[in-house]
Amino acid sequence: MGKSVLVTGAGGFIGLSVVKEYARYGWKVFALVHYNIPKELESLDNVIVVQGDVRDTAFLSQFILQVDVVAHVAGLAKDIGSDKKFRNLNFEPIKFLSTIPREKFVYVSSSDVYGIKDFDNADEGTPLLEYPKNPYPRYKIESENWLRKNSKNKYVIIRPAAVWGEGDKTLENRVAEFLRTSPFIVHFGKWRGNCRWPLANVKNVAKTIVSVSMFDKFDNQAITIIDPEKTTIDEYYRTIAAKYFPDKTYKNLYLPLWIGKFIGLISTTVSNMFNLREPIFDPTFYAVHHVSSNLDFTCDKMLDALNMLAEKYDENKTLADV
Repeated sequence: MGKSVLVTGAGGFIGLSVVKEYARYGWKVFALVHYNIPKELESLDNVIVVQGDVRDTAFLSQFILQVDVVAHVAGLAKDIGSDKKFRNLNFEPIKFLSTIPREKFVYVSSSDVYGIKDFDNADEGTPLLEYPKNPYPRYKIESENWLRKNSKNKYVIIRPAAVWGEGDKTLENRVAEFLRTSPFIVHFGKWRGNCRWPLANVKNVAKTIVSVSMFDKFDNQAITIIDPEKTTIDEYYRTIAAKYFPDKTYKNLYLPLWIGKFIGLISTTVSNMFNLREPIFDPTFYAVHHVSSNLDFTCDKMLDALNMLAEKYDENKTLADV
């Protein structure tokens, strides 16, 4: 193609997958890594690994001016942490990255911008959360608003749900650690584990980012990334249990939502008090709302983007991984 892209957060779970997909379709990739450089990243063709901080504007300027597209994947995706940390990592960089004139700016946001409550086939026109209390969705929303008002580029906003897939060392590991010691699969609230858990395969996230970089159909729009196959939170827990603990039998334990909120409030408060990198125990207050809500979104725009990519390269009818 002869096109080039700067991918921030290239050392992370999502970022690495994004780099691989760009390289697969012939892009020259500048892969920005903050700390540890994955060995797999160094072995990819057409990929130049750059080590630095996404907040270092002087350092990044030399690379942004060499590329056609900026894919901003880097950010802090956690349910604990200080407001200052989330602002510095999830909002401040976009004010620089999106204002250097390039062909296109692709921003990885989150489906959490819609709020954590019961949804039924919601789409990208769903209003964003008006007064987010948690700093994670707050600064994703602020970043999206900044793009709409100030970007000097065409942009596309990518809103992944709960990202999973090969190489996931965050969500899957966290559930596995809980199941390692718990004799129960615990569900809170009215859904009793039958609410939709909004899984987004990391390949679908990465392929959609590549597609919107190539095609103009989705310019200045948002796309929610969620797998077509619907999975309940109980099904997800049991899939992880079967993978890590195949000889262990779990019974379901159903508890009122207020008990989950109380447990979560303690975990969040203590974790933030001691500035921990990971929660002292699960669930956190934010996580309780996730696992007890029916987070059901449409994936029509994502499938459209994936099909456009597939048709151009004469691949499968659809590239969606479910």
